[in-house]
Amino acid sequence: MYDKANDVELTDIVEVHTLELSKIQTGTDNSRLYYWMEFIKAEEEIELEAVAQRDPLIKKAVARLMELSADEQTRMLYELREKERMDNETREDWARKQNSTEIAKKLLEIKMPIEQIVTITNLSQKEIENLKDAN
Repeated sequence: MYDKANDVELTDIVEVHTLELSKIQTGTDNSRLYYWMEFIKAEEEIELEAVAQRDPLIKKAVARLMELSADEQTRMLYELREKERMDNETREDWARKQNSTEIAKKLLEIKMPIEQIVTITNLSQKEIENLKDAN
């Protein structure tokens, strides 16, 4: 696996945790994880303030959240940056796909087996067969 955004290769070790916020019960645990779940689940400022009093890291997160939420211009800048990031990702994916398609066409011209083209280009077998039929 590879993190394109940070240009870092990741290991194949993946650990996924699912937190069911709807099932947490009030006051059942005093762990940091419980506090973070309350932070994420909070819908009103009063709930955020209550959680912030229990943990200094969450207090810092609440302060940052309030700061960002209060400023319309900051929120708009964030949304613009996020849109630009997604647009760039889409353009890069499209360019990669176009490049792979051109490579696949050239490999088909030299009669390379479809299975090898799939491996080289990461296109699906169906996509390559469609390219072959189009020629």
